[in-house]
Amino acid sequence: MNANACDRAMSHYDVLGVSTRATKEDIKRAYKTLAMKLHPDKRQRKDSETKETKAKANDAFAAAALAHEILSDDARRAEYDAKNEFNGAKKDDVLLNVTFRESIVGGTKLAMVGFKLACSQCEGTGRTSAACAACAGRGDARCGGCDGAGFASAVMCAKCKGEGSMDDYFHGRVHVPPGCEDGTRIPISGRAQHVRVRILPSKQFERDGLNVMSTLRLTAEQAAEGGFFAVETVYGTETTYFDEDSKSGDRKVLPGKGIRDGATAGDHVVRVEVHRARTPEIDDENEDDDENKVEDEDENDDAPRGKKSKPDEPAAVAPSPAELLAAKKAQLLAQLAREIEAKK
Repeated sequence: MNANACDRAMSHYDVLGVSTRATKEDIKRAYKTLAMKLHPDKRQRKDSETKETKAKANDAFAAAALAHEILSDDARRAEYDAKNEFNGAKKDDVLLNVTFRESIVGGTKLAMVGFKLACSQCEGTGRTSAACAACAGRGDARCGGCDGAGFASAVMCAKCKGEGSMDDYFHGRVHVPPGCEDGTRIPISGRAQHVRVRILPSKQFERDGLNVMSTLRLTAEQAAEGGFFAVETVYGTETTYFDEDSKSGDRKVLPGKGIRDGATAGDHVVRVEVHRARTPEIDDENEDDDENKVEDEDENDDAPRGKKSKPDEPAAVAPSPAELLAAKKAQLLAQLAREIEAKK
């Protein structure tokens, strides 16, 4: 078995037990199942395990965690697929991000393709030599500085840092066809490489085959009254009528406003979502207070009629510390005077 076959045999997909076409939900579910089985915290009570068994389980859990980390990230997964040539990807593929709208209507984008360019200063050798200072570069056979070479000892090229080449980029045009799917490979104009399309998630739209799905959020009043509402599609804004008493889950189909595939065109499906005002919650303590107030009012109702209640007396003002001290002093002087009078 060659090295490439070994890499494929131990791929991240194999570690998680999923196919190379697995969705994010499939990958998450597979990792959760393995984590419940292999996580060290889940196996602490298994005293019967040998050290070798525990070590293998720890290695398996680490491999599953790494596989989940890479395959759950779209960019890292695309890079991994290209490196290992999974899902039709090639090692020299360039990742191209397109918006949901661009993937539906198509368009032209620029792809930045990296390549190595021979260093112009050292001509790809990675080392440079200055002219001999002793013979001014003439290469005199009697020159002790260069032994007739005319150049000093070679040193590392300062421009390419000894690499012999420099990173450069080619900006090639890519014609994104309408209705392209995630992972589509498209050739780059002027280059042998291809781009691999990555469709960025949309907050407005979802794809279902050739249909585009979106949600129209209405208030309870709007849903009850019905009327014309603006619906955003990938081709622009459409004004659509919704019947009275619309409810969550109702759908309105806009024919031909979906994804076009040759002579066939999908629809744009609008789902209604009604947002109703929340009923304020009643606090239990306030409710109890209200009940007590009602009871007090009922007791007052039982009191004899015709007798006016006394007006509320003004609340007494609390004495200040100085007034309290003066009162205490007067009390002590009075007590002392009584004791002196008693001794006479």
